[in-house]
Amino acid sequence: MMIEFNVFYKLAAALGIGFIIGMQRENSYSRNNSRHPAGLCSFSIVSLCGALTCFLGELMNSLAPFVTGLVVVGLLLLASHVAYGLSNRESGGPAGITTSAALIMVYLLGSLCWFNRLLEACILMIVLLGLLAIKRQLHDFAKKLSPEDIIATVKFAVISLMILPFLPNKAFGPPGLEVLNPHTIWLFVVFISGIGFVGYVLIKLVGPGKGIWLTGLLGGLASSTALTLNLAGRSVDNEQYAADFTLGIVLSWSVMYVRLYLICVFLVPSLAVPLLAPLLVPVVPGLGYAGYLKLRESKDHRQKTTDFNNPFKLLPAVKFGLVFTVVMFAANAAHALLGSGALIACSFLGGAAEMDAVAFSLIDMCRKAALENRNLILALLFASLANTMTKGGLVYFLGAKSMRRPILPAVALICGVTVVMIGIYAVV
Repeated sequence: MMIEFNVFYKLAAALGIGFIIGMQRENSYSRNNSRHPAGLCSFSIVSLCGALTCFLGELMNSLAPFVTGLVVVGLLLLASHVAYGLSNRESGGPAGITTSAALIMVYLLGSLCWFNRLLEACILMIVLLGLLAIKRQLHDFAKKLSPEDIIATVKFAVISLMILPFLPNKAFGPPGLEVLNPHTIWLFVVFISGIGFVGYVLIKLVGPGKGIWLTGLLGGLASSTALTLNLAGRSVDNEQYAADFTLGIVLSWSVMYVRLYLICVFLVPSLAVPLLAPLLVPVVPGLGYAGYLKLRESKDHRQKTTDFNNPFKLLPAVKFGLVFTVVMFAANAAHALLGSGALIACSFLGGAAEMDAVAFSLIDMCRKAALENRNLILALLFASLANTMTKGGLVYFLGAKSMRRPILPAVALICGVTVVMIGIYAVV
């Protein structure tokens, strides 16, 4: 009888997944001085059972083995919870269900391994490991949430899950300019709102007490313009921290270029190499000047705790959709009727108001093969130039007077490098 090594390979993969998750659980018990009926061996065996029941199901041409195994695992967990709860009733330590839920998932991951869905099983294993590893941090994060945060989360779910599927995925517009696709427009609204939401979650997890520079670094993931307005406004009442606010603002400007590059590459992977230099070179002077500001901090500097509100609001998201629609239509119309020169002028004016709207409209044109890489790069550079100049003006006129002198070198350095990049790509 020939040995089917593929069978052992899939069983070994299932065993490995259970072993890794079980090892994390065992380590968690030892660190927290707690215990649970399911440990390293239990996870390994349950994952292996998930694969074996699928194997038996194929041999029997029936789902009965898999369902029976799932029910048995569930009953064993129920019995263990009852016994564990009774034994710990006097100590007042309630038994959680995190490990039990993880054990059920490991059983399902073992079944995925049997059906050769190893990549999916490994990705889900990593997700599960991450959730288990930051369990305490997630609990702490949940305690920090305010009712407004919950409402904002619900709003984000509404625009992403309830509105998007019902919008028509069809282009509308005048003849020759059918570029207004409601589904695409709202998808970009969801995307940019999601970036802001993730940035806010990171700030909540890390905590603003880590320093203004760190909140500026993370806040740049959401909106460097919004963060510039926020910190510039706060500097008026806290002028003694003007250097720190300047540092946070400059860091957010640098992150804006990185974020813009990652967005473009995510939407159009083929742009990874063409956009590498034009979008990441301006980051260098920004980070260099930020490092200089950090070195200039006084030795008795005290960190200031900042209060960041949830950046996601429904009305700004709708406004972004309108701005994006107008910019996208104007950019396409300018490119179609007047050529690339008008497109660059339109991008410059649009970048002064909203960088992301310009970027998304240009990427949308690039995806439709209506824009060459060179024109895309020049348009993005002109838009980022205008955006940096606008944010510099906001700091100069709305921030504390002591911020005016330190912010000017940042504007000059980033804009100077951007102009050099424009000159390079203009003559190529």
